[in-house]
Amino acid sequence: MKIFHLLAFVALLAPLHAAAPPIKVEVTVSDQIRFSTKKLEGKVGVPMEITLKHTGKIPKASMSHNLAILKPGSMVAMISAKCGQAKDNNYIATDAETKAAILAFAPQLGPGETHVIKFTPKEAGEYPFLCTFPGHFGEMNGIIAVK
Repeated sequence: MKIFHLLAFVALLAPLHAAAPPIKVEVTVSDQIRFSTKKLEGKVGVPMEITLKHTGKIPKASMSHNLAILKPGSMVAMISAKCGQAKDNNYIATDAETKAAILAFAPQLGPGETHVIKFTPKEAGEYPFLCTFPGHFGEMNGIIAVK
């Protein structure tokens, strides 16, 4: 009977030990309309904490940036175009298709602002990310490669 209790106790503790610490990365953006990296790496089921930091000087109204993470296989250019028209909603479109494609995002940031995006990939694949401020998608895009 003691072995049964020991096994039950170990089974209760197993999820506590199985949880991996989050993958923490920093991505900077500036007045040059570029992310500091175009590729991040993640693991299925392991939380990510992506700190987006705006290091530029141009005022937010003219040069804000964000980072939106999309589902693998999303039509990135189309989502960028829809978001670019959503000024009243922080440049995040609210139509059903776009809402379903955007998994996580930071708000538009101005100089000196920082935001942490918390995201846990549920499956392997390439998760596109982009800045949704109008005109920034061409240079401000990348992928999170999840294995």
